[in-house]
Amino acid sequence: MVMEDRILKGSVRRALDEIGDRWTLLILLSAFCDVERFDDWKVQFGISPSILSSRLKRLVAIGILTKQPVGKGARRLRYMLTDKGADLFLWALSVWDWESVWIYRDSDHPVQLQHTGCGHRTRPRFACTHCDKRVSYNNVIIERGPGYDDVMVVETPDSRRSSIKTEDNDTEIFLGRSVDTIGDRWSFLVISAAYFGVTRFDNFQSQLDIASNILSDRLRHLGNHGMLARNRYQERPARYEYILTEKTIAYYDVPLMLALWGDKWLPTRSGLPFLRYHETCGQALGITPYCQHCDEELVRGEVRFITPD
Repeated sequence: MVMEDRILKGSVRRALDEIGDRWTLLILLSAFCDVERFDDWKVQFGISPSILSSRLKRLVAIGILTKQPVGKGARRLRYMLTDKGADLFLWALSVWDWESVWIYRDSDHPVQLQHTGCGHRTRPRFACTHCDKRVSYNNVIIERGPGYDDVMVVETPDSRRSSIKTEDNDTEIFLGRSVDTIGDRWSFLVISAAYFGVTRFDNFQSQLDIASNILSDRLRHLGNHGMLARNRYQERPARYEYILTEKTIAYYDVPLMLALWGDKWLPTRSGLPFLRYHETCGQALGITPYCQHCDEELVRGEVRFITPD
């Protein structure tokens, strides 16, 4: 199996095609924090009405959000997560958990995670559904699946990263700071390539079929945020390799949850393009989140993202 196929045909890339726009990611994360109304998103993000409207329309069109009246006979609408949207719960948990450790290292995350099952604030413990052991970037096995030949590699738009300014907003963006840290779909794909062992500029470019100026920009951005470490491996001419950091290794849960969501909700006619196994137990990969306080499974109906008073 060619390495670039695992990246460009993989479920992370296909999930990003669905929801990888930065505004869309922020809208979805805030939906797990009970933001449901157009005006609330507009105020929270300082987003233009036209951009917000287009993102919400697309999320409704692809079945991730559904529109409902605020009340009986009301003209105002709220946007609710469908089953497809609610199944991004593991992804939202992994984003929150990573931000808690790496974005808010010297303080508590402004959004707290409460497990109503035990009544305590907590953190998730992600474990293999079969063996209860930790899943990491170096113990997941990926094999070609029955739907591999059905997946077409489409060109990723050469889009610029949109800037998100919150300093003039009354409401700060709480869950989703990592969206600024990572960037856009290209940054996700660069990190995915790094997980598969790509370290050098030319190899990133050939594996991802990415323009050199875009690649340079994304590598610089990821380096500035501590997601990749630049190491000179040749003096004349100067050549650099880009190495995974502890911060990036810890981030692995986030794209993994996107991949598992894509496996479930974006199958091909013939089935999954790739099959994932947990090397530790040899079983098909499944992830279960547990409460670190009571060790019971965290299910969406018993988890609240709350902002302390």
